[in-house]
Amino acid sequence: KRSTPAGPAPKAILCVGLKSSGSTWLYNVVIQLLKEKYGSGVGAFYADNFALFPPDTERASILVIKAHEPSKGLVYLARVTRGEIFLTLREPRDAIASLMQRFEHGFDGALKEVARHSARIVELDRDEAMTTYRYEDGFFDRFETVGEIANALGIKVGRAAQLRIYQGLTRDGVRQTIGKLRKTGKFGKKPDANSFDLETQWHPGHVGDGKIGKFSGVLSSAQQKKILSV
Repeated sequence: KRSTPAGPAPKAILCVGLKSSGSTWLYNVVIQLLKEKYGSGVGAFYADNFALFPPDTERASILVIKAHEPSKGLVYLARVTRGEIFLTLREPRDAIASLMQRFEHGFDGALKEVARHSARIVELDRDEAMTTYRYEDGFFDRFETVGEIANALGIKVGRAAQLRIYQGLTRDGVRQTIGKLRKTGKFGKKPDANSFDLETQWHPGHVGDGKIGKFSGVLSSAQQKKILSV
């Protein structure tokens, strides 16, 4: 029998990450672990502030909020409800190169986004205690990461369930999920690089090559210097 999270107010879990840092993978692991533990009552969505919350948010027992630039109010919500904050990071030059390759973002737009998100993440890292993962460590390719996240959430989920969650979120597993989402029209009638599934936040081109240092083959020397000077 599944237990029910206690407390009258929804518990908020924040999944913050630099774009292209594995944040969507972590977000989906958190959702699936909590659903495995509690069943219903888990609400999940993207929001950088309260204005972006979907209707009926208060009906959920636990909120899993994905964000790239979370407001101070969202951070306070996570803390006051005794929720956990997760953070994923990546070398900014690689993050920008990945956005350009997988989502067809222009360099200037990607730089502006990553610079703004990075500035907010630096503030969070200075002021808040968080569970942090770095893309370069390949956390998304390790089964053990699922158990680490469960521990950070303070819940116990059996090894078999952890393995099932991990296998569904391997590169091949995510590709299969994205293929199903495309077939069922979750990306719309004419999917493009910016289409996404509302529930999982997966985009059609979400699975990258995982290469470290890829920026050297994608960005010019001038572009690399511009990123480092921001």
